[in-house]
Amino acid sequence: MAPKIQTQTNHVERYFESGTALHRVMIEAPYLPRCSDDKTATRVRPREYAIRYPYMQVNRPGFVSWLIFDLDHKKAMIWEDAGLPAPNLIVRNRSTGHSHLYYAIPPVCTTEAARPKPVQYMKAVYEAFAARLEADTSFHSGPVAKTPGHPWWLTHEIHNHVYELGELADYVELASSNPWGKGPNLDAVSHSRHCILFEQLRFYAYSIVNREREKGSYHTFNRLLEAFAHNKNSFRNQGFLDNLPLSSIKATVKSVARWTWDRYTGCGRCHRGVMQLNPALPLHVRQKQSAERTHALRHKETESKVRLACHRLIQLGEKLTQLAIGRLAGLTRQTIAAYKHVIQEVLHPTPVTNLASPGIETINTTCVKYGAHQVTAAEGGLGTFEALRESGGSAECLLKEASMFDVGDADSG
Repeated sequence: MAPKIQTQTNHVERYFESGTALHRVMIEAPYLPRCSDDKTATRVRPREYAIRYPYMQVNRPGFVSWLIFDLDHKKAMIWEDAGLPAPNLIVRNRSTGHSHLYYAIPPVCTTEAARPKPVQYMKAVYEAFAARLEADTSFHSGPVAKTPGHPWWLTHEIHNHVYELGELADYVELASSNPWGKGPNLDAVSHSRHCILFEQLRFYAYSIVNREREKGSYHTFNRLLEAFAHNKNSFRNQGFLDNLPLSSIKATVKSVARWTWDRYTGCGRCHRGVMQLNPALPLHVRQKQSAERTHALRHKETESKVRLACHRLIQLGEKLTQLAIGRLAGLTRQTIAAYKHVIQEVLHPTPVTNLASPGIETINTTCVKYGAHQVTAAEGGLGTFEALRESGGSAECLLKEASMFDVGDADSG
């Protein structure tokens, strides 16, 4: 059941009444917010005076305390139809019917020193809500918004609850982002409105199509793309003479929606990782297999470092101590102690034995340095001997091969 909406008449007093949504707007605003009679908000005033202007800066620089959604349509109660929680405030234009919806959240730091994960999570929640509300996804909560309680607007104060981001995320499906994927290259198509919209729309479609196939339908998928495209159709603010006509938007949405729904599957090779694990496997099984592979690779890499350091110390004529090996390999002494078997392999290499069966007269091709220089046996034994010598075989190999032929018969022939 939706909460009862209460429209206040004297909003200025509510700003100074503790526990109200309007009071939170003032205390979370900057001490000297930007404000004005238009969207430029070129003036700077103390917040007690800024609330008397129709437009003001609501969120502090580097912090987001309010998720504000800009609705460029007349459906101010769309959150009910979309199954979303009630906003704290609805600030509506009396003439056009367009409105701003305010959702109170715990402040999220967005400065350069902020942790990236909470910021990404907040943006994902905002984009998901904006798509369901058919709001402008590029508004990003301001920083300048309609001032709640100003006489220019019709303000509805619903409640003072502060939503956790996880609480809001329960109402929507967050678009899965692909860390290996690339976003639209808008610089290459900055000359064309159609190309800009197409690039933005197709990447948004890629991010939600799998989710809609599983839990939605083509109809809901198409509606989300339509809302996204209409919100992105703000080319007049980007320096173009006019926005795209409605017919062009519909044609682009139809093209992107149909192709993406029928053909797009994503890059499974990249998404499944280098091991190509079956996504049907439970997550803990895939994590275990990936961890085992990572451990094996690190083990081999460490062995290579220890082995290389041992050979280097032998060349320098130094003793193979754990401290010397660790210093040269860039590893700790404790790590070197766990790889004593590698040091023993270097000090006492395993001899290579000839596994050929006795009595079988065959040429030991392993004695030849390069396989490209191996030659077949000629009719005469000395010809084969000379060929082996010219091919680069060792002296020991040449003697072994010479004993396999009757030299006297070769001389007499």
